[in-house]
Amino acid sequence: MPTSLAALIVGFLAALILTPLVRYLARRQGLLDEPDERKVHHVAIPRLGGIAIAAAFYLGLTAALLDGSNRGALLGDPDQFVAVLLGTALIVCIGVIDDLFGMRARIKLSAQVAVALAVALLGLSIDRLYGPWGEISTGIWAVPLTVIWFVVVMNAMNLIDGLDGLASGVALIAMGTFFVIASTADVPFSLAAFLGAGAGAVLGFLPFNLSPASIIMGDTGSILLGFLLAAASVSVTQSGSPGASPWVPLLVLGLPLVDTSWAVLRRLAGRAPIFAPDKRHVHHRLLTLGLSQRLAMVVLWAVSGAFGLLGLLATR
Repeated sequence: MPTSLAALIVGFLAALILTPLVRYLARRQGLLDEPDERKVHHVAIPRLGGIAIAAAFYLGLTAALLDGSNRGALLGDPDQFVAVLLGTALIVCIGVIDDLFGMRARIKLSAQVAVALAVALLGLSIDRLYGPWGEISTGIWAVPLTVIWFVVVMNAMNLIDGLDGLASGVALIAMGTFFVIASTADVPFSLAAFLGAGAGAVLGFLPFNLSPASIIMGDTGSILLGFLLAAASVSVTQSGSPGASPWVPLLVLGLPLVDTSWAVLRRLAGRAPIFAPDKRHVHHRLLTLGLSQRLAMVVLWAVSGAFGLLGLLATR
């Protein structure tokens, strides 16, 4: 069995089992996301779904490591493997702390910057950019560019997680797209295992997250998925000769990136704090137009799929 398929299956089954367990424990402990004027749900919902996603992801990755036939290939690029493994662990810790106790926006942002910096220094960085212009070395800008990219994608996935099932579906579509790109290019084998484990975990979590959701992923889930997608996009642009154009990840992640960019511009224009939450994201707009939560989710999944298709076409 291909290692990525083993990671996906184990991650999927683990999430199917762990998500109801986490939901039960969260309810028992009163760890609920309370409704307010900014949120779309009207009842309190367990908010620790990201813990189930993270645990299922690591179990899927463990299945890949236990596959002796491909272990050498999986560990063949130790810099990338260690960078992603350490980065996901640290990001999960940040998310859990935020979901359990809450974190001020600036503190959370600083922690994300620190994790992205560690990942870049470990070797998963944007060292060169390929395009019609040829290859350009980023030189001293490699680390700052990498840190900015990771922080932007993590927060973009966090912001798009405002509708039942939306962030899960967007992440699945993007992971699938990056997997197809990776399978046709000289991309480190470990990326397929990470994507397989991540996709399996999200796929197993999704049935419980569809409207009306019985559990949400919280910051633990959204920034973990953002981290994995940022890592995948860096990998596909830096691997191979040449790697994918920088336009490819921008297109694949087009929906959350456009929504986040518009939110920042909107808040700057209104002289509001950048981190101030509001109810004017793209999913809120669709609900205002009269769409149901499920229909709005499907529409935005379709938009995300269209962006992914454009990303695939851009690789050719």
